[in-house]
Amino acid sequence: MDFTKTKTDLGQLIGDKKVIQKNDGTMDEALFNSYGTDRTKVYPPNYQVLVFPETTEDVAAIVTYAFNNDIAVVPSGGRTGYAGGAVAKNGEIVISLSKMDKVVDFDPFLGTLHVQAGMITKNLHKEAEERGFYFPVDFAATGSSHIGGNIATNAGGVRVVHYGLIRDWILGLTVVNGKGEVYRFNGEILKNNTGYDLKHLFIGSEGTLGIITEAVVKLTKPPKDIRVIFLAVPEYKNILEIFRETHNFDLPLLAFEFLTDYCLDKVKEHLGVPDPFQAPSKYYVLMEFEVSGESDEEKLYSILESITEKELITDGSIAQNSRQNETFWKYREGISESLSLAYTVHKNDISLPLRNMEAFLDEMTTLLTSKYQGFHIALFGHIGDGNLHLNIVKPKDLPDAEFFAKCKQVDPEMFTLIQKFKGSISAEHGIGLLKKDYLNFSRSQSEIETMRAIKLAFDPKGILNPGKVL
Repeated sequence: MDFTKTKTDLGQLIGDKKVIQKNDGTMDEALFNSYGTDRTKVYPPNYQVLVFPETTEDVAAIVTYAFNNDIAVVPSGGRTGYAGGAVAKNGEIVISLSKMDKVVDFDPFLGTLHVQAGMITKNLHKEAEERGFYFPVDFAATGSSHIGGNIATNAGGVRVVHYGLIRDWILGLTVVNGKGEVYRFNGEILKNNTGYDLKHLFIGSEGTLGIITEAVVKLTKPPKDIRVIFLAVPEYKNILEIFRETHNFDLPLLAFEFLTDYCLDKVKEHLGVPDPFQAPSKYYVLMEFEVSGESDEEKLYSILESITEKELITDGSIAQNSRQNETFWKYREGISESLSLAYTVHKNDISLPLRNMEAFLDEMTTLLTSKYQGFHIALFGHIGDGNLHLNIVKPKDLPDAEFFAKCKQVDPEMFTLIQKFKGSISAEHGIGLLKKDYLNFSRSQSEIETMRAIKLAFDPKGILNPGKVL
């Protein structure tokens, strides 16, 4: 392929300053490469042309050109994914949405915000707050992830147990399909019963059906006040009992998270935070509640008293102010960064019915200890919605290639267990490149064939994020 010609052609379509070719002197090579990958380390980026559209029309022009010239494209957001969904490894054009970060419109009556897809999620939170509203989808990567990428992976985060997935907060989308055609799914009304609601096909599609360029998100009222409880728990089975106990109190549970002692040690090491309790514990639980008055404050202490009396915990503390809330959250939200920056990690993001969780973990522990001797297992997650993040940490002296080969051997056995206990091989990180060979563990052959037919309808030449999901 003549990449210089591709750069020239695209420059004529959207403007020369929006198109960069590798090593053309415009951008440092390491920075250039970073736009063609995500947080995985399995597949190195390999591409030559990077574009920075600023409007939906720019994206449509790029994709139309790619369609007419049989060139594949990879959409690039905040690159915070863990499934290889944003990797350009075969000379694709990388379309970065990072300059598409503007507010398009705000509707104070419907309570919606219309934004471009490249807006950083944390900035969307701020835009909502400045207007007296609240966008509840939140997770550790909100400071760098893009709202378009969140939608493309149907992100969940830490408050799914109360607010649901991002799918539940999307009223409208603007999408460019694989031929460069623009779909505008109306987000200015709540009721629209006019046949198939096609926008939901693009939510969670990982950029394989279309490139999301704009979104109309639904907003809600901010929580009145938030309190966090942090607990030291001696046994995993106690965690589920604590979760069950929260249902006995009339108090909105916003988040229910857990982590192991290994995860806590890595966060302390990386962030320099102190031990939360005097004595160590095998597990830790973080619960977040919305409180609206003195009676709710009393309920918090009743919860702590109840689980203490039942000997479900060895220690516990209620945050007394917003600063303590943030401190407690650091122990949970600092895990991914603490692991990713210092270690090579094989991540598995899975979900299971809560009633099957303990039995699954018993069998999984046996499998992992037998297959990964000498490896460390970092286990944490959103236990309130059945989502586990199971991370295998590479020993320092083991070559990356050997480590990933070992993980690939064990994954099918792990997924067989997940299938046995009626779970999913990907709760919120998506399929991408890393899990596409294992999709059959969560989807039937008939479902996969239907997904391929849908892909063909929206992307007839297969140029959108090729090799991902299917």
